[in-house]
Amino acid sequence: MGNRAVYCLKEDGKETYFYAHYGANSLSPLLRLWQAMEIQKQLPENQSLAHIFEHLDYEGGYQEERLPDGDMFFAGIEPGEVGAYEGAYAKGKQLEMWITLDVEENQCILEYNPNCPWYHTMGSYSIDLDKGVENVKRLLEYGEKHGITEFNELLAVYHNSTGLAEKLEDARASMRLSEYLESPQAEEQRRRYREMLEREEPESGQEEMER
Repeated sequence: MGNRAVYCLKEDGKETYFYAHYGANSLSPLLRLWQAMEIQKQLPENQSLAHIFEHLDYEGGYQEERLPDGDMFFAGIEPGEVGAYEGAYAKGKQLEMWITLDVEENQCILEYNPNCPWYHTMGSYSIDLDKGVENVKRLLEYGEKHGITEFNELLAVYHNSTGLAEKLEDARASMRLSEYLESPQAEEQRRRYREMLEREEPESGQEEMER
């Protein structure tokens, strides 16, 4: 499994797209948006959220001079390249999620790629941005209070509190079942079952004739 996602930020009538190599989860979109909003308040110029996204590092800090792409959370996607990402998302499992942050409509939309076996049954979810950001602030306060600072641990708490943990486990259970049904072991069991039925059928026919 990977964590690759495309983010679409809708702001001031514009759509800006980003690739995030470790961004395919339910917490990163709201966390990164909150970090960008906090940075926006501190910058002397009225910088757009899209501009700040391009300068966010993995710690949520603002890098005026971008670090190498491997050290930045987002990489910008040129308008002419969006179609290629859409095609990759629609036809394969290289991209796990497609995330939309619509500032104007106050919506965060999480789409799990059904081409990924581990997300096949997940579908999509939406949350009001203001409520989502408030939830992130509460989560960070909870983490600080209980000494939880590692991202994956915070993500686990977030999944449990939102009910996504159960849905993710159901999706993984569905994947494991599908993998088993397609396995040589399952095929062998089906073969044995067919042979058993074939052996029983003549006996049943003989019983009918004796009656």
